[in-house]
Amino acid sequence: MKLIGRPIDAIVVFKGTERPLPYKFKYTDDSGECRQIMVGKIICVDERHIAGAKSYIYDCQSMIGDDEKRYQLKYMVDQCRWVLYKI
Repeated sequence: MKLIGRPIDAIVVFKGTERPLPYKFKYTDDSGECRQIMVGKIICVDERHIAGAKSYIYDCQSMIGDDEKRYQLKYMVDQCRWVLYKI
């Protein structure tokens, strides 16, 4: 996977006091086209502390175009911000 680090707009689901679960997101690709992706499957979630900042890394899989691709979404808790981390 290639490191992207691109900010995204995300729709998430909160279940009680658990961590947020991404449902759908949109981002602008390299060609300037706005893409909307439904999160097909969350494979695993890792909690990380980078320089004291708590974040969750979601390893996901979805149909993007005609291909099934794996990617990572990152949620930075202290900033309440979502990033397309790797694709």
